[in-house]
Amino acid sequence: MSSILLDISVKPDFDGLPPNVVAGLVHLTNNAAAVLTLVSSLGIAVSLIGLLFAHFTHSHQLHERSRSGLVVSILAVALLYLGVAAANYAAGLFR
Repeated sequence: MSSILLDISVKPDFDGLPPNVVAGLVHLTNNAAAVLTLVSSLGIAVSLIGLLFAHFTHSHQLHERSRSGLVVSILAVALLYLGVAAANYAAGLFR
C-alpha cells in the first residue's frame, strides 16, 4: 500500500521555457507534498503541546482548541495522501 502512495510522479510539459525556470518548476512539483506534510506535522506538534499544557493548567478552552487543531492537522495529512492515491489511480488509468 505504501509503495502505491509513494509512486506518484508528475511530468508537466515545460517545452519552450528557459532551463533555469524548468529546473525551478520541476523542483517545486517534486517538493509540494513534502512541504504540505511538514506544515501539517508542525500543526500536530503544536496541538499536542497545547493539549499537554491544557492538561497541566486544567484549561478547558485550550483543551478544546488544541483537540480541534489536532483533528484538522490529521485530516489535512489524510487529505494529502488521499490526493496522492487518487493521482496514482488516475495516472494508472491513462497508461
